[in-house]
Amino acid sequence: MRFRPEPSIITTPMDDGGLVLLAQRSGTLFRCNATAAAMWTALCQHDGQLDAVAGSLAERYPAHAARVRADLDLLVEALRRAGLVRADM
Repeated sequence: MRFRPEPSIITTPMDDGGLVLLAQRSGTLFRCNATAAAMWTALCQHDGQLDAVAGSLAERYPAHAARVRADLDLLVEALRRAGLVRADM
């Protein structure tokens, strides 16, 4: 399953490496710390394929792939509840 960003999400980088995501349709704001921002960026780069996202992040940062995937799953669920991503089969 893929999780793709909803259309018309605006991202604003923050000075601390984080991001603010804005869903234009709903007005929902979501603040990402630097780790979540890296996950969001990788999610966009890998077309929502969570295994590819987790693998690329585990290669880039000193973390075990299973831990990265668990953290990614938590973020994606929060993004889904906020209406910022949607599941595609």
